Amino acid sequence: MLERAGDTPNAIKLYQKAVAIDPTNTHAWNRQMILYRKTKTKDQEAQLIKTATSEFQKATEAKQQDWLKTNQTKADSSRELAQVLGMLEPTGLPKSYDQTIDKWQTRLYLLEYRIKNARKKKASAKNKKQKLPTSVKSTPAKRKSKQTKTPVPKAKKVRRQTPD
Repeated sequence: MLERAGDTPNAIKLYQKAVAIDPTNTHAWNRQMILYRKTKTKDQEAQLIKTATSEFQKATEAKQQDWLKTNQTKADSSRELAQVLGMLEPTGLPKSYDQTIDKWQTRLYLLEYRIKNARKKKASAKNKKQKLPTSVKSTPAKRKSKQTKTPVPKAKKVRRQTPD
């Protein structure tokens, strides 16, 4: 409701509370990213994406660890098969492909690319201004004077008469 009302700072605070309680809340992470994008704070959005990715992965790994503790016999019986099939990480946890993290990493890559190129453009624009010759900088632009010249009457065209 705060976001719809246009109260972006308070909406971000509530989303931050939501992800503090549940770091796997992808909706709250995504809405924060969108709000930063709308307010055009690219550096904050990039930092948020890094934090979101890290926290989300930690929480997912913690959930997997909890499952392993409670279901140790199931994990032990299927571990060898999962290892042969290449379904386990070197840590012994199952490999997981999460589209959410993939999307966030793609967004981060694009965002960092834009930030880097935006800074280059600003620097090159400043360099162009500095590279102008001093004669061009110091020469004032020619202005048209407000005084108008008196109009010169045009000569009338005279028709030649040709003999018939």
